[in-house]
Amino acid sequence: MPDVEIRPFSDEHLEAAAALLADRHERHLAAEPLLARDVDYRAQLAAIDGDGLVALRGGELRAYLFGETTGEDAFVPFAGCAAVEPELLRDLYAVLAPTWERNRQRVHVPATDTVLIDVWFRLAFGVQLVFGVRETAGDARAPTDVTVRLGRDDDLDDAARLSNMLWEHQHSSPSFSGRTLYSFESMREHWRGTWNDPAYVHFVAERDGKAVGQLLLFRRPEDDLRIPSGNIDLSHASVAPEARGAGVGVALTECALAWARGEGFRSMTVDWREVNLLASRFWPRRGFRPTFYRLYRHVP
Repeated sequence: MPDVEIRPFSDEHLEAAAALLADRHERHLAAEPLLARDVDYRAQLAAIDGDGLVALRGGELRAYLFGETTGEDAFVPFAGCAAVEPELLRDLYAVLAPTWERNRQRVHVPATDTVLIDVWFRLAFGVQLVFGVRETAGDARAPTDVTVRLGRDDDLDDAARLSNMLWEHQHSSPSFSGRTLYSFESMREHWRGTWNDPAYVHFVAERDGKAVGQLLLFRRPEDDLRIPSGNIDLSHASVAPEARGAGVGVALTECALAWARGEGFRSMTVDWREVNLLASRFWPRRGFRPTFYRLYRHVP
């Protein structure tokens, strides 16, 4: 756009960019009340560990875009883009993306912002992962033939076994995850000490005395736009293949919600891969509403 000037983001743009982010988030809150409130938008922007660009028209900031990089990919964080003129984000991406030098790219956008989503769809991004939230209030409807209890140290082998079953499922069609599968011993080490860490709460589902599922809650820090106060995160859930579709996941979820409600947590967050057919159907049926999408693009 010839009348638009693109510049590197600097401190002089912080106030105007924070106003754009505030406007975006207030519209998001109007559609979904279970998001972070009393947000310091300047701090959200200042915390981004990456370079940014702004689009100016007549000296007025009309859009901004930030990107961070990891060893594997580049990503736009939850507060990483906002615009009065969303189409300008395509121009900013065209300038910023080559500097990432990563062919795997992801961007986080509000699930209710159809205009913003359309911008990224037209940049060849598609939905990869969904972040969701729901209230902890509700009536339990768990099946009676499943026993759910709190996990303990001697669940280590079962925790590793069930975790690997989830990873294996993510590798199957149509998910086709390329992440490296862990050995049983590596997964055991990953889980070791979980039950001594107050940040985690582990649940095990048993049927006929055998562990057939598990769920892990995490006291996630309230440091981004999607985490409301009084929230706990459902960070992992896995059901053995032979037990899927028989109510084990429902029992685990209902027990976790009841525990969270009893502990004073008002909401619960979760995320799932949209290409995981089981997860993408299960969590909305449990009442979780999408809050953010993680959109993904692999550049040839």
